[in-house]
Amino acid sequence: MGNVLIVVSDTQLLGDLSDCCREEGFTPHGLTDGSFVVPWVGEREAMAVILDTSAEGVNVAALCREIPASSNASIFVLTRDDGEMDQLKVGELGVKAFFSKPLKPEVVFSQIKFLLA
Repeated sequence: MGNVLIVVSDTQLLGDLSDCCREEGFTPHGLTDGSFVVPWVGEREAMAVILDTSAEGVNVAALCREIPASSNASIFVLTRDDGEMDQLKVGELGVKAFFSKPLKPEVVFSQIKFLLA
C-alpha cells in the first residue's frame, strides 16, 4: 500500500508496530530519533508518519509544520498523556489521529488503514 515511517524510542514497540504495519499491507520504516524525520520524508514517499512524543528529537508542533513542506504524509501521534487539552492542541496541528499509550499495535494500524482509505 505504501511507506509508513514509525518514530518511537522503544525498540520493542517499534518491532510490534512494524509487524502490524506489514500485516495491514504497508511497508514500515523505523527511526528512534525524531531529528531524522524531515530529511527522511523529504527523500522518500510516505503515506503516514507516526510520531511518539517520548521519542528523542520529537517536537510534534515543529514536525507538524515541517513535514507538510516536503510530504503529503498523514501524521499520527502516540503519547502517554491522554488529556483532552493535549488532544485538542495536536488536532489543531493537522494530526490525523491521536493514540494514547499503552496501546495495542494491531488496533493502531487497523485505525490508520481505515483513516487512510
